[in-house]
Amino acid sequence: MVVRLVECRTAVSPSRLPGLDWAINPYRGCGHACSYCYAQDVTRFETGKEWGSVIEVKINIVPRLKKELEKSVKGVYGIGTVTDPYQPVEKQYELTRGCLVLLKRAGAKVSILTKSDLVLRDLDIISDWHGAEVGITIGCPYDDVAAITEPGARSPSKRFEALAALSRAGISSYLMAAPILPGVCDSEEALRVLVSLSAKAGVKRIIWDVFNPKPMATPRLRRSLSSKGLALGPLHTKSEINSLRRILSSECSALGIGLSDAF
Repeated sequence: MVVRLVECRTAVSPSRLPGLDWAINPYRGCGHACSYCYAQDVTRFETGKEWGSVIEVKINIVPRLKKELEKSVKGVYGIGTVTDPYQPVEKQYELTRGCLVLLKRAGAKVSILTKSDLVLRDLDIISDWHGAEVGITIGCPYDDVAAITEPGARSPSKRFEALAALSRAGISSYLMAAPILPGVCDSEEALRVLVSLSAKAGVKRIIWDVFNPKPMATPRLRRSLSSKGLALGPLHTKSEINSLRRILSSECSALGIGLSDAF
């Protein structure tokens, strides 16, 4: 993996994602190297190279954010919309932590999304921050399958442990159950396991989504699965999506968990 130190022109950019007004991405690229990730298609970052092989570290993002927050603090800031703010390089550079310190000091509202239990390192910042929430992504509850599609990320079992720790700390948190991969982790059993493990971790809210195909992500996902003898099934039809939603809704309702669509 190649790590490049770069300088960003701005720390904050407008967000089109539901519930988020602004986006802060301390890195470009992502060491989690999830084969289904849409970020390379959206950002066009290093399109000629394998996703996850190049990471850019926005080394000046913290002082840049400080200047921008002095001008305005409004809306909800999404931390990690096209990268993971707690990918492995964050251990060394601590850019996400630096941004959170400034955002909390400014009284901002933030929504963090990650696949890493490294977020627990920053409990000292997040735990008493009423304007902060943390989402942890787990689309498949099985560690062996996730190791194929998310080779650089922490295992689902470690992420469920992180969710439990967030719950114990009283932090507003949720499970992002996405993407539900067709023919891989979309069986009724897999969905039930996903919801059951979420309930055991104290999760009270699940947001979910199916796999949304992209020109680069789809063939990359197929390659990763085929290398281990697995195959991506046909994309979910509207009827199948409704069926998945009914299963999730039934399981969530029985365990006192709220369910909502990502988009």
